[in-house]
Amino acid sequence: MKPPKFVRRAGRAVLSRLSIVRDLFCFAALTFRHNASLRTDRDREKIRYALLRENHIIEKGMSMRRPRKGFGQQKVATLIEHLGVYVRHHGADDFLDYPFSTIAEYIRYTKQHGTSIEAIERDFDALVRLAERGVVGRHAGIAPTTREDIQQAAAGNFSSLLRSRHSIRYFTREAPSKALLDEALALAALTPSACNRQGWRTHIFFGNQCAELLKWQEGARGFEEEPTCAILVTANLKAFLFHEIHQAYVDGGLYAMNLINALHHLGLGTIPLSCGFDHCKLARLRHFGVPANETPIVVIACGTMEDTFNIAVSERKPTSFTNTYH
Repeated sequence: MKPPKFVRRAGRAVLSRLSIVRDLFCFAALTFRHNASLRTDRDREKIRYALLRENHIIEKGMSMRRPRKGFGQQKVATLIEHLGVYVRHHGADDFLDYPFSTIAEYIRYTKQHGTSIEAIERDFDALVRLAERGVVGRHAGIAPTTREDIQQAAAGNFSSLLRSRHSIRYFTREAPSKALLDEALALAALTPSACNRQGWRTHIFFGNQCAELLKWQEGARGFEEEPTCAILVTANLKAFLFHEIHQAYVDGGLYAMNLINALHHLGLGTIPLSCGFDHCKLARLRHFGVPANETPIVVIACGTMEDTFNIAVSERKPTSFTNTYH
């Protein structure tokens, strides 16, 4: 004899809840084991990712409109110290070329702007001697470019679209039109999604609200007032089932990248700013009118590019480092 329908429904609800708890527990165990914040120095992969993050902070600082004179000295000193840890634990290898080049460019850039950094130069020389490896080529720093060059490339084929996209950190005061933003949203809406549920959402802010959102995110320190528009991409947790607790981030991430490329194709400058924060900080998004059932994916700051400006070189890893043929 079949149990009553309400009993079967209650049983399925209990099993769904238990499945979610199991998956959350498994994810917590994976995080404790593999997160880059824990037992970093002795793990070659973890320390490399940590060093790349520290390295990029230096590189992006040089790409701002008006970097503070002598900026970043403590961060560079810390990067040099951590690179020394890497060399002592894992030896000197090709990985060092990028951060070594960044530090060399930082020293050149800072001295060119009239700031003496003898201690950093001394510590870097000691690191180079420790690694028995000098600065090989130019893999980092900043490069000048123009709005015309970027827009011309972005209007070309797919390869030139991707190769011409850079994170922009200063803009004119001309805000993008709603018509242009609507066109970008319509293009991004073509993103594939799990079972075509299209669980993504966008919240667009201008003016003071744009600046406030960027101050909340904190990754735009030093240029919060530059972008004239900020787009918060979220994913609606109501779109996904008990066995899909990570699918919101997959669908939301696919959509966000297509939106960035669409904005770039239409001639706007963009910079994606991550939303990888703890629960307390994410809860403050309620202040911006974001419902609790939407999980943030990324903030895309955008606007009209200046005629000329600098971009971070941001060297990419060879695909041999990131791909495995099976």
